Amino acid sequence: MSERKSVREHLTETVGFCPKDAIGWLYAARGYYKIKDYHSVIECVTPALRNERTKREAQHLLAFSFLLTGQIEAAAGAFFKSINYGNDTDWQPLTELFLDNPKLKLT
Repeated sequence: MSERKSVREHLTETVGFCPKDAIGWLYAARGYYKIKDYHSVIECVTPALRNERTKREAQHLLAFSFLLTGQIEAAAGAFFKSINYGNDTDWQPLTELFLDNPKLKLT
């Protein structure tokens, strides 16, 4: 079984370079999300979460990526943060998470 390559390694091998700013990393995250590579999305969004212009969408992608990789507690926290950034549509998946996981708590 081969080890999973980091996003930086993968992008360098396939594209020839890595994004240089938060917007570039957000676009990379969108691409990985589109091909359903949610672990890579989680790895990509960090620079985008630190930037005021990109953090709202990055947080939204992070929340769904946590959910789709089975990281339920992390997804709940990420959806809560996403809602606070103005992603009001994330109320629905957050509510569904709590309905499906009654012992889940936000810490």
